[in-house]
Amino acid sequence: MTGIPARRLGLKDRGGMIKEGYYADIVIFDPERIADRATYLEPTLYPPDGIEYVIVNGKITIRNGYEIGTRNGKVLWRNEHKLT
Repeated sequence: MTGIPARRLGLKDRGGMIKEGYYADIVIFDPERIADRATYLEPTLYPPDGIEYVIVNGKITIRNGYEIGTRNGKVLWRNEHKLT
């Protein structure tokens, strides 16, 4: 699901594989429980049910369904537009 978009954007160390040297974005969830709790009247109800862990760039961001305060993501640019 992520490999082709990563290749099209020229992101060589992301997407499609979990391996040493790659940045890992992983969601660990229970498919029997996963559900968005938000409603039309309360669109920001949090957390969604069934999402146990979210790992962004190899670091835990959500543990036991709740954010733990880490901000591990970053803006990704196509290689020809990369800002350094």
